[in-house]
Parts: sequence; structure tokens; C-alpha cells
Amino acid sequence: MNKTKTSETAQTETFPLIKSIDGEGKNVILAMTGASGAIYGLRILRALLMNEFNVDLILSEYAVYTLYYECGVELTQKNITSLFPEILVMKSSITFHNNLDLKSEIFTNKYVCHGMIVAPCSMGVLAGIANGECKNLIEKSADFTFSYSKPLVIVPRETPINKIHLINMMKIIEAGGNIVPAMPSFEYNPSDFNDLADFIAGKAIDLISGGRNTFA
Repeated sequence: MNKTKTSETAQTETFPLIKSIDGEGKNVILAMTGASGAIYGLRILRALLMNEFNVDLILSEYAVYTLYYECGVELTQKNITSLFPEILVMKSSITFHNNLDLKSEIFTNKYVCHGMIVAPCSMGVLAGIANGECKNLIEKSADFTFSYSKPLVIVPRETPINKIHLINMMKIIEAGGNIVPAMPSFEYNPSDFNDLADFIAGKAIDLISGGRNTFA
């Protein structure tokens, strides 16, 4: 698949809640599932591109529906810069992957994975990842991330949580993954939903980048 490089000529200003991190062209897999809370995935995607990571995006079949139903967004390779015009000045790229493509270029020797984020993550997908299932590209990519000891961040959003959910989360933590519940802070007086989602984006990218205090 071809990568869409963003232009460096456009002039724009943005004041994101995510502090600047030099992604240095690192490859990060971002997966969005059909769990409610599509805004978390969108704001993490924006933050990754703003910080010049190369994003390999996987949308589950239900994520496409949830993005449109909750956010009025149809996320495609062609409209990404119209959704986030501020990324036009960034040296970042995005590649869309089919969730059913189990022979994706992600698994080739030339691809170097620096981490993976699943946001929002449904409990069904979380269970698949926790138990090493590889039924689709999201699950297989998570398994691949574990195999190469790269950071994996799961952002579960469903509630209430039962014992099975907690057991599966513990399995992921014991395997080396990170759980970032979609529990935004209110101490900084957020003004809108984007501010709330950006708090979680900062936490997730902090774990992927190995940095500290990425949230302003």
C-alpha cells in the first residue's frame, strides 16, 4: 500500500494538549474497534500524526460504523488532511490496512514496529489479544507486537467491568502490555470532548514513546 506523505508547505497554527514529541518517523500501529468512544481513537490518531509518527491504521468492521455514528466521520486515506488540516505541516504518514488482511506488510521483514495502540478497545477484542488469538489483523498485530517486545497500549472503554474483563486485562499486563482506561482527568478544566480525549491520547503516546509528561 502507498503511504500518503503530508505536505510541508502549508501554513497553519495549532495548540494541542499533547506536548511535542519527535516521532522521528517511527512506525506505530493504531487499531480502532467498534467500542463506543471513537473520539479517543481519532484524537490519538491526530496526536500521532502531529508528533510525526508513521501510522499504520487498522479499523475493525464495527469501528467504521461507530466513527460515523458517534463522530460523523468517514475515515479514508483521501480525507485525512481535511479532518486534521494541522498535520499538513508535519512529516508524518498514514497507511490504511484491512482488518481481514492477515498477510499485511506489517509482518514483513522490512517493517519495523515501534509500538501499537488499540483505542477504543472492545472487551471482545481485548479477550482475543489476551488469549493470543489471531483471527484478524488487529489481534495478529498485537501478538506480533508482544513477540518483538514492543510497547502495546490498550484503551478499554466499556463499562461496567466484570471479572472476566479484569482477568483478561491482567493477562495483557503480565505479557508486558499497558492498560490505559478511558478515564480522563477533569483537574485541568477541559472545555470540550476533544480536551478529554486528548488527555488519554497523551497517556497512550507517553507509553509508546517511552517519554514522560507528554500531556501539557
